[in-house]
Amino acid sequence: MSEEPNPIIKMLGWRIRKLSLEEVKLVLAAVASMGSEAFTLTDVIELLPPRIKASRKKRRSIGNLLQGLVSIGYLMKPSERKWVKRAPTLSHYLTQHLIDLSSLEKIPLHPPGGEKIVARRERLSSSSRESDRSSP
Repeated sequence: MSEEPNPIIKMLGWRIRKLSLEEVKLVLAAVASMGSEAFTLTDVIELLPPRIKASRKKRRSIGNLLQGLVSIGYLMKPSERKWVKRAPTLSHYLTQHLIDLSSLEKIPLHPPGGEKIVARRERLSSSSRESDRSSP
């Protein structure tokens, strides 16, 4: 029985072709272990297993993964080669966003009271119009 991969890890791995989902997990763990100070790609790579360190393509993919984490807001780049975390871990960062997402999903598609009520005009028959004209 195989375990289903975490959907967030799966989504992070969509654009990172050279890293397996297991390697994406290792990179996230390495980033989580960084302190609150700025860190470099080299700092992250030093915490990873030798099989990842040895591959130039995997190192480049790690840089792309870090850039993806910048685009979702977990990391920020104060300079060209440094990153800083905005929360201790990705899960801490995503918690409030998941709560916000939950409230967005509860928004009704058709807000109550927002419908226009269009009154129908009934055509008066010609006999009732004539009687209205003749009355004073």
